[in-house]
Amino acid sequence: MTTNPPSKPLALALGDQLAQDFSRAVGDAFSKTFGIDVKTGRYSIGEGAVNLTGDVSGVVGFVQEKLEGTLTTCFNMKTIRAVLPRLLGNDIEITQAVVMDAVGEITNMIFGQIKTELNKRGHHVRFGMPSVICGDGHFISQLHQGRYMIMNFELEGGAIQIHIALHHDGV
Repeated sequence: MTTNPPSKPLALALGDQLAQDFSRAVGDAFSKTFGIDVKTGRYSIGEGAVNLTGDVSGVVGFVQEKLEGTLTTCFNMKTIRAVLPRLLGNDIEITQAVVMDAVGEITNMIFGQIKTELNKRGHHVRFGMPSVICGDGHFISQLHQGRYMIMNFELEGGAIQIHIALHHDGV
């Protein structure tokens, strides 16, 4: 009996395909969970360090053969306070703990869908557990040597920003 060697993973690249994947994942997460339509803005690609700002952010690390990266969702508090009552009802107090739990779940939904889509296409990416950072106007410094893509999304009650940072090792 012969076995086929494992296939080499497809290299993950920033650009139109990944932007479409994220647009679909963010749209699905907000449509299915909150009944909110999301409008995708343009994306931008850059290189090097970048400072992200928000009031609450979800961060997930990921790896692929010869690649590592982070995915970050940045929300302002106005956006979270506008969308959570659509899921929890108007009687629930929107505390910091509720916000952090919700952002962790939203981050998990978006990046879980991305992971599934990428792996179906042969990318073989592995994601870590999301971390949530909270604090009015906090900054996240993404200090890395690779490229990044920033995507902006508008929705009823606010906006979301997603940052994808990639560092290719030896490529």
